[in-house]
Amino acid sequence: MLHIGKPTARNGQDVTRREILRVGGLGLLGVTLGDWWRSRDVQASPSPQSRGREPSCIFIFLSGGPSHLETFDPKPNAPVNIRGPYGTIRTNVPGIQIGELLPALAQHMDKCAILRSMTSRDEHAGTTMMSGASKSAASYGAVLTKLKGFSPSGMPPFAHVGPGGYLPGAGTLGTTYNPVLVADPSGKQVQLPQFALRAEVSANRFDQRKELLGGIDRVRAQWHANEAVGKMDTSYQRAVDLLTSDKVRAAFDLAKEPEDLRTRYGGSTFGQSCILARRLVEAGTRFVQINWYSEPAWHGWDVHGADLPGLARMESPLCPRLDQGLSTLLEDLQQRGLLSSTLVVVTGEFGRTPTVNKYGGRDHWPRCFSVLFAGAGVPAGTLVGASDNQGGYPANRPVTVPEFAATLYRLLGINTNLDPRIRPFIGDAAPVAELV
Repeated sequence: MLHIGKPTARNGQDVTRREILRVGGLGLLGVTLGDWWRSRDVQASPSPQSRGREPSCIFIFLSGGPSHLETFDPKPNAPVNIRGPYGTIRTNVPGIQIGELLPALAQHMDKCAILRSMTSRDEHAGTTMMSGASKSAASYGAVLTKLKGFSPSGMPPFAHVGPGGYLPGAGTLGTTYNPVLVADPSGKQVQLPQFALRAEVSANRFDQRKELLGGIDRVRAQWHANEAVGKMDTSYQRAVDLLTSDKVRAAFDLAKEPEDLRTRYGGSTFGQSCILARRLVEAGTRFVQINWYSEPAWHGWDVHGADLPGLARMESPLCPRLDQGLSTLLEDLQQRGLLSSTLVVVTGEFGRTPTVNKYGGRDHWPRCFSVLFAGAGVPAGTLVGASDNQGGYPANRPVTVPEFAATLYRLLGINTNLDPRIRPFIGDAAPVAELV
């Protein structure tokens, strides 16, 4: 039997399928060779790409439920117990005001569309919002990988940046479609372990693994009737290419960014997640989800008061970090010519109660909240839908979670009218016409 990592004089003529499977267990990106093998069916029939650069997405999830009244749907004329302690600020689009805690973002509203009538039934169900309420519980990035295939750029097609919390991966689609996980984008860890040889795998051992590919090539002529051998070889070669790719390693290395630009994004986990997301889509990753889950403490954007701090957290640190990181991301994408092909989505799983509670906070409120869109052909400088005078319910154009999902898929190049493969993930929902 061939033992990888030990001296051998075997020439590959009697390599067994079990040995191929064993060396194929080299793990990377949380994906085994078996996963790559199964992914061949996806690669065989990718959907047609749009002209020019393939659309990509940076999906920013503000876990815990951001208050729409303090961010994208303020109510300056409401009583104080509804409008809260903060005022509004004019944006660079006449007629659109947002919360005063987002002054930098206000100057980029000409790149954005705000949906103010999002509605859901679920509380603290991040998977619902990040999967379109699909029974598969698969993230948009996983579904796009299944439908479009693996990225021709050679980059991982789907990445998750930031803490895990509410992490929907591939759900029932299987591990083939799980994202690359990047818990700490800060640059302290320059080389991701997924893209480096494990300590116990010496260079010599890895060379022997590559030599085995040659052995497979030599015996394939004898095993020509065994289609599995050919598939295993292709899958393993793809894994080797990704593992050793300078392009992939470089894309994940924030140390290659100018220090002044990293400073502009902000030193928070969120700010550095944004600059890493830009690097990834620039290199060819199709879908990057950023999860703001627990920074710097407590539960993301939860602002109950009592057991959790109240609205004071909106003033520091939540809104300032969002304002700095998101505004810099939009400006950076535009300057690099990437905004037209990159959809930026900012949402939480729900909004906050129209009234401030006795603890100086707001409680869970899925009945109405806001979502920010930018790039990828979204009609910039617009408002879609509206909430009532208290921000409690949609006053017009309510948008459900499946409709939100259909909108996202349409903007990312999936024909939601004619492609039957998308129906298990959106049901009968149609995209929001005002956004596509």
